[in-house]
Amino acid sequence: MPVPQEVSDLGPEAVDTYARALPYGERWALMVATQTPPGTRGTDRAFMEGRLNDQWLDDMPKRQAERMLREARAAGINPHGKTYVGGLADQRAHRDPEAWVDSTADVLRVARKRNLTVEGIVSHKGTQVPKEAPALSEQILKKDVAYYRKLHPGKSTAELREMAISKHALKRKK
Repeated sequence: MPVPQEVSDLGPEAVDTYARALPYGERWALMVATQTPPGTRGTDRAFMEGRLNDQWLDDMPKRQAERMLREARAAGINPHGKTYVGGLADQRAHRDPEAWVDSTADVLRVARKRNLTVEGIVSHKGTQVPKEAPALSEQILKKDVAYYRKLHPGKSTAELREMAISKHALKRKK
């Protein structure tokens, strides 16, 4: 029987614990290996506890909660029955429709879509994507574009940038 991903993510000790507890049942082995009691991890009930009917807004200052809801509605979001999870939001914050979730499946869907690492009631490990360095610094590009503009006055800025990059940037092997 394959080991569940959430157990594998915890390391070899958890996998060993899972294997030793497996004769007592899969659910028991999963609880023992992940060290979580039943009904708390990954359930919508546990996730939405205290958040239904907009109860979570009661912990915020009234003006802040009203502004947040007003701006979310203006962005086309229906926040009723949902909760805002700031860790899922992009730069739009509470105006991001994907950050308003109503279930653990919603959280997992957004985490997978945005390649985020989340830990808690829902666990998902995002993969690191190496950040690619720019071909040339903006300062050098501006100088080169100004120079090429004198040589090729009819070309667009995008074409001139491409010329400068192809001529002066370091050629990377792929």
